[in-house]
Amino acid sequence: MNSITSIDSELIELLRTELGFSSNASIRQESALGDKYPIRFDLVIEDDNKIYVVELKRVVRFESLSQMGFLKLLLCARDFETGNIQFVIAGKRITPEALEAAKKIGIRFIKLPASTGLQEARDKPAVAALKLTSPKSWQVISSLLKIEVASIRQLSIKSGVSYGWTHATIKALASKGIVSDAGGYIKVADINKLLNGIAWERPFERLFSQEIRISANSPLELAQEISSVCNDQQMPCAFTSFTAGEIYTGYSARHDTVYLYLEKVSIAQIAAMFDLPDAGGIAVRIYSPDRDVFKDRRILSADGVWLVSPAQALLDCAGLGYSGRDITQKLVEIYGQL
Repeated sequence: MNSITSIDSELIELLRTELGFSSNASIRQESALGDKYPIRFDLVIEDDNKIYVVELKRVVRFESLSQMGFLKLLLCARDFETGNIQFVIAGKRITPEALEAAKKIGIRFIKLPASTGLQEARDKPAVAALKLTSPKSWQVISSLLKIEVASIRQLSIKSGVSYGWTHATIKALASKGIVSDAGGYIKVADINKLLNGIAWERPFERLFSQEIRISANSPLELAQEISSVCNDQQMPCAFTSFTAGEIYTGYSARHDTVYLYLEKVSIAQIAAMFDLPDAGGIAVRIYSPDRDVFKDRRILSADGVWLVSPAQALLDCAGLGYSGRDITQKLVEIYGQL
């Protein structure tokens, strides 16, 4: 693969002229189209509902089309809507057989000026590094934390994740010294490395959307009221972070705030149902989900509060970093019992 050392303005302007994307488009270098098939391409350009996947080559040969054609085939096999995705390969020259093949499989060729500066990207892997906090990888890791020791096959069955993805997750954990393998059985060897890796890879506060303050006597009472209102209005909600950690563990951490997953479209509706004081009250910190956090939520009969699953609570508390380390450690201690 070839890449540009930085986003070259002349190259981007040439691509903009040819493809017609706007000046507000998001342009990512050495990026994958998504977590499902983490194959890296030189540029992924997103412009409203249009996506351009771009490979850069000095000379485009027949074999240069392999990765892009493979991804296209996989997406079509999943009945994935590819109408808004344009596959583009750009180079200074293209061989006749590559040009014919590109036309047949729907890959657009853009000719680059001879002066375009491209260099070999020898240190760029063809496949993006697996993210430990992606939904499927975290499903594997949280299952291992619960059962403590398992073979990869057992872990795959327990987590409901394919053997291949489970194996890749364990391999990534082993490369970081987080798990150990004794006779084919895997266990977590360094929980602190795992928690630090989560905090670095998925900081929980990155999901923060809005804070409102509501008059209430206590955070728990407010969480109960919000859960009740959401039930009545048929709006999914789930408390997380310190709120979920405290209720699951019984360990008191915060007394002035509740932490809530809520879709952005529901925030105004919830705010309209409560008294919002000019000063005082309990802070409600609202976060936008980056995955389906409502699917496995729980309501504990004693408190009547919708909570994210223990696995999600642990992921979010670990994502707090140092500020949430105490509540995270408490969750880890009792995680097998939840």
